[in-house]
Amino acid sequence: MDVQTEKLHLIEQLARLQDISIIQKVKEVLQGADDGKAVGYNPDGSIITKSDLISRAEASDQAIKEGRTKSIDQVRTNMKSW
Repeated sequence: MDVQTEKLHLIEQLARLQDISIIQKVKEVLQGADDGKAVGYNPDGSIITKSDLISRAEASDQAIKEGRTKSIDQVRTNMKSW
């Protein structure tokens, strides 16, 4: 199938769709694709952008500098209560 046919098929499916959460997810994916910044997805389906990843990395670096970390033994102990 060519791209134009796929687009038309998608438009038809979206026109029939009544679930707003799916429509919102499609919208987020398209916005991320337009921005060229979508690099992944969260477990809830929301987009992770390049700037999100950079912010998370910077926050992690700051936490390490401030000593807000846990040892592997602390993590293993916490995991036992899951």
